[in-house]
Amino acid sequence: MICLLRLEDQLTIMTHKTNVEVYDFDFELFFQCGHPYHWEGQHLCVLRTGAISDYQNRYDEYLSKGLRLINSAEQHVLASELPAWYSYVQEFTPRSVCFETFPSLEEISDIFSFPIFIKGARQTSQHNPELSIIPTPADYADISQRYQNDPILHWQKIVLREFIELAPAPGSVPGKIQPSLEFRSFWWNGHCVGWGQYWYQLPPYSTEGIDKGLSIAQEAASRLKIPFLVIDIAKTIDGQWIIIECNDAQESGYSSISPQVLWRNILDLV
Repeated sequence: MICLLRLEDQLTIMTHKTNVEVYDFDFELFFQCGHPYHWEGQHLCVLRTGAISDYQNRYDEYLSKGLRLINSAEQHVLASELPAWYSYVQEFTPRSVCFETFPSLEEISDIFSFPIFIKGARQTSQHNPELSIIPTPADYADISQRYQNDPILHWQKIVLREFIELAPAPGSVPGKIQPSLEFRSFWWNGHCVGWGQYWYQLPPYSTEGIDKGLSIAQEAASRLKIPFLVIDIAKTIDGQWIIIECNDAQESGYSSISPQVLWRNILDLV
């Protein structure tokens, strides 16, 4: 059930429980919340309802009711799809090429050296290691077939990325690729309102040099100009910082970031 909340009489939130631990947040436990049934004029609104299908229709529907979603439909695409945001941050992220259909082995061998990272234009298959990395040319046919049968990937355009070795985080997460020193950051109109380690399942790992990583994310946020944005960054094995992913923050989980602190920081900027 979708619930409409007026947070501290400053910001409207459309929320829906998804049963995803790092996404759901009970605003009413930590903030004063109203439940408006009607309102005058137009109000800024943030969706926290999980993955958003057909964003344009959702945006138009809520706008007709006086609720303007924080990100426009164009900004949602720019934030969510690698082929859209890649050119803005190309020097900060691994070299990437998007394909409508799987290219021949000869074609990709002319562009990349193995191993090659593979993902959908919008997302990975939940960091499944068997569908994230193509180790050798001999693995390409099998992985491309499994990609086309995967419920998360099959509808997405194919993105192949230069494989850059990341600094490993201590520990592992069952069924996921080897965790790295990766961090999630939330940006509200160009201001960082929260950051924390991406792999929330692990004990705290090193944040050495994080200011450099966040400065790269800051530059990306200023270029993209998306009101509510998530940027994931990671430290490479040689100590450099790169951008891993961008996304519409309305769809993004909090990872290890305190939702209470994040939303308080947002309210301070509204």
